[in-house]
Amino acid sequence: MSYDVIVIGSGIGGLTSAGLLARTSGKRVLVLERHTEPGGLTHTFRRDGASWDVGVHYIGQVGPGSRGRAYFDYLSGGELEWNRMPDAYDRFVYPGIDLSVSSDPDRYERDLVTAFPQEARAIHRYFKDVRRATRWTTMSFIQGMVPRPVATLLRRTQHLTGRTATATTKTYLDAHFHSPELKAVLASQWGDYGPPPSRSAFAVHAMIVSHYLDGGWFPKGGSARIARTFEKGIEQAGGAVRVAQEVTEILLDDDGAATGVRVMDHRAPVARERVYRAPVIISAIGASNTFNRLLPTSGNVGRLTGPARRTLENLGTGTSAATAFLRLRDDPRSIGLDGGNIWVNRDLDHERTQEHNASLLEGRPHDVFVSFPSLKSGESPHTAELISFCDAKAFRQWADRPRGERGPDYSALKERIGRGMLDLAESAAPGLTEIVDYVEVSTPLTYEHYTAHPAGAFYGPPATPLRYRSGPLGPRTAIPGLLLSGQDAGSTGIMGAMMGGVAAACQVLGPRGYTTITSALREAPAAPDPRGTRTLPEDKHHAVLVSKRRLTPSVWDVVLRVDGRIGRWAPGQFARLCVGDNAWRDYSIAGLEDDHLRLLVSTRTGGRGSRFIEDADTGTTTVVELPLGGFGLAGSGRRRLFVATGTGIAPMLAMFAQAPDLEHDTLLFGCRRRDEDLTTMIDSPVPGRVVRCLSREEVPGTFHGRVTEALPEVIADPHLDPEGTDVYLCGSAAMVSDTHRLLERAGYESIYTEPY
Repeated sequence: MSYDVIVIGSGIGGLTSAGLLARTSGKRVLVLERHTEPGGLTHTFRRDGASWDVGVHYIGQVGPGSRGRAYFDYLSGGELEWNRMPDAYDRFVYPGIDLSVSSDPDRYERDLVTAFPQEARAIHRYFKDVRRATRWTTMSFIQGMVPRPVATLLRRTQHLTGRTATATTKTYLDAHFHSPELKAVLASQWGDYGPPPSRSAFAVHAMIVSHYLDGGWFPKGGSARIARTFEKGIEQAGGAVRVAQEVTEILLDDDGAATGVRVMDHRAPVARERVYRAPVIISAIGASNTFNRLLPTSGNVGRLTGPARRTLENLGTGTSAATAFLRLRDDPRSIGLDGGNIWVNRDLDHERTQEHNASLLEGRPHDVFVSFPSLKSGESPHTAELISFCDAKAFRQWADRPRGERGPDYSALKERIGRGMLDLAESAAPGLTEIVDYVEVSTPLTYEHYTAHPAGAFYGPPATPLRYRSGPLGPRTAIPGLLLSGQDAGSTGIMGAMMGGVAAACQVLGPRGYTTITSALREAPAAPDPRGTRTLPEDKHHAVLVSKRRLTPSVWDVVLRVDGRIGRWAPGQFARLCVGDNAWRDYSIAGLEDDHLRLLVSTRTGGRGSRFIEDADTGTTTVVELPLGGFGLAGSGRRRLFVATGTGIAPMLAMFAQAPDLEHDTLLFGCRRRDEDLTTMIDSPVPGRVVRCLSREEVPGTFHGRVTEALPEVIADPHLDPEGTDVYLCGSAAMVSDTHRLLERAGYESIYTEPY
């Protein structure tokens, strides 16, 4: 299958390149994403109705009339809306210091002078130097967007004016300020770009500070809206954003030019190899992955890419993080929080990286960044995120084990890290701990798994002085037909990656590429086609609701008729349903026969998906994407224990229909009351042994309590010994987490689950 352009990776850089090429010149662009969710680090994930934005925490310079807003408006067709963050978008907390950053740069400058009057002159100069260094850095962006002769001239100009920009942030601060407190405060945002002050270039520090001087913004409805609005323009030009597509090789012709990609398609029950062709390939998954994984490192190609690979090796590995995702049982505003970010530090020292890594693992993080996605996006239930920056070395001993199978020591470590981050956050946000309902922790290994960034370094190569003194990494490469996009072609962060995407698109469009794009931005965003009229790419289907039946007060049995041919699927996989307003929700497939898709949908959370199902009438049309996911029967021949709560039984219904020797298996099912027991309401085969748990009602023949309380008695059955049993988990996030932990401690290793 041929396209005009293939983009590897659906992060903001890749989607920007694809969207600009589709909208400005009608190019047919295929975007390939290895994860099951598009968007790269702009994507969100959900648990029981709550959502977290994994990589977007705030964006600057997207106010009405700004160049940044112009790009987002154009690429989204005007559909992406923005919420303004509070005036004090960032708050810096140290022992004895609590300073908020105003969205008015003049006021922020005055506040600093008031707090540190003896440093007034240096503070005024600092803001001038920040703006000067930002202009210098912007010249790097422009070099990737203009023809080579102009880029060469700009590079020569940079060499004459970059002494301050290419010094370290610490060098600049030490040279201009006396107060250790003030130096620590000014360096507080280093987590927005990666390296601490002693390693970061003042250029990147200045760019980030300047980026937020006019305040912070956040996508209304969450950052997942970015990918979902951008992809419409790509699809309308005949292109597609395809997920679960792992690119394994960039294909070259006899002359060494890029001509296509080899892909492992993971959407089907068994992965299959596919080849896609295009005369232009844009890699938006990082220079290291591109040159070290997807291309030969020997022969003529290795010789051509050698300088870039040596540059990457010299730059080293960037920063990663551990993150605690919190579901809250109450609005954070009830404890005096307004949605602004909080940077909390135990002391003034940002530098002792190894000591900070060790203390993080001990449950005493040196610093934590506190963010509130729900307040910024306007969504509910309420959520928070806690981030502590670290490197992947501390987690190396688990790196070779698959996600979800790293054992009880790793699980215990994550619990300790999460508790430690929450304790430190509590010191600046009293009352936060009391409103926490659920905690899930990720590590650098998680970031590496989902983004493919080596060592989970989500900012790419570290933004050190060497990076700014070296030749730019992209968008041009030594391989004809191959370009780079994203952070490595631009700079750190969302807007830096977007500019890398712009640069790649400019190169594809030729010498007039930048003027073509600039002219297009001045036009009013193209209105989207009415829902359902556009031709959909492979694996997306128009669908119509043919029936819905209420099983319990909050659970519906829903059947949709799906247009078009549905590929092979496996019991346990899920479907992605468009629920309106560029929002999609994932639901396990309870059944799929011919063109009829059956789902069990809980409306208990009252969110967007819940409202869609509650309000939909027979005949309602939508779009569905399927099949997705790797949850399924292992086929090992061992006995099986199925553990589910609520609609978590949906994928198991599909499994039960095909599982051999089901009469020898066990189902442990939990709900609150007898009238919510789905096992008695659905005509479906079930395992030979069914243990029903009712947590809020005592009924003869059932276990009174939670699934986790019944589990020890169930696994005491000698037929369910750890070595001879496969366990399948699906249900509420808290139940899955707690049950997984209990099973690990009991010695079970074959535990299958897929939270999404």
